[in-house]
Amino acid sequence: MSVKMSTRKFLNPQILKALTATVLMLSSVAVVAAPYDIQLRGLGRPETRDSLSDPAIKRFRYLVNELGTVIAPRVLAPADTLGMSGFEFTMVSTFADISESEDWWTGQPGSPVFQGVNSDGRGLPRAMFVPTVHIRKGLPYSVEVGVTGSYLAYSSMFSLGAEIKTAIYESYYRWVPALGARLAFGTLFGTPELTLTTAEADILASLPIGIGGVVQLNPYVGGGVMVVDATSGLIDETPWEVDDPKDQRGGSTGSLYTFPRMPWYENRSTRILVGTKLKFYAFAVLWESSFVLLGPSEDMLSSHSFKFGFDI
Repeated sequence: MSVKMSTRKFLNPQILKALTATVLMLSSVAVVAAPYDIQLRGLGRPETRDSLSDPAIKRFRYLVNELGTVIAPRVLAPADTLGMSGFEFTMVSTFADISESEDWWTGQPGSPVFQGVNSDGRGLPRAMFVPTVHIRKGLPYSVEVGVTGSYLAYSSMFSLGAEIKTAIYESYYRWVPALGARLAFGTLFGTPELTLTTAEADILASLPIGIGGVVQLNPYVGGGVMVVDATSGLIDETPWEVDDPKDQRGGSTGSLYTFPRMPWYENRSTRILVGTKLKFYAFAVLWESSFVLLGPSEDMLSSHSFKFGFDI
């Protein structure tokens, strides 16, 4: 089954507006009570801005790298493309691990990183739940583009992403895997304390297998590199002081401060992934697990995604 849809129609601003509106609607659920909103003062105040070995700066660096792995657009597709007339609309549920026992998540005594932790009896999450809308459109010459909108559950934060993929080799011959290359970018929204952007490049291989002429099973593997670029907003060390004359003084004696920028070229991680897609007529179901070795902390984090939708 195929539906012809022009590239111009897919890139129509109305579709992008609808995607943004969907994510905003999801994120609005947490406006009143957002226990997993991040407050960077829980990382402590750096003593110097010039050294990555400063304990507070190190905590900030590890935090943004882990948060980057949570919000970054996942592959969620085999190596081959949808075809020029192909279109896919799916909903995704992702559970992404974090290092919940580390001090860049637990925070300092009396000042947690997650706003709702301890204040309402809520504990640290072992993983972040990230519901996502994923839209892909096939283009000529074995190219496809996609957009994602993700919401970090129980927070006011959401992310928007864009991706482009090309099939280096489609599966023209039986038992010869397809090969593809993918670039993706993601940006975090919803928090004034942090500006965070991710970029990733992946190489994929997949092998579609027909079953009974109506079902296609398409297992795939891949690997790539992800980078994170992050800048903190203005942080108030003593936000509970309504009348604090030091607030506006700045410098080393004031209560306002920022963390130094974490540039992308110093925050590089590697990722491997495995998944499989099952397509039945116009319906598609996909499972994917990815494993990221974080460059700064050398920790290994995993995420697991399940998506369901329409592939036409």
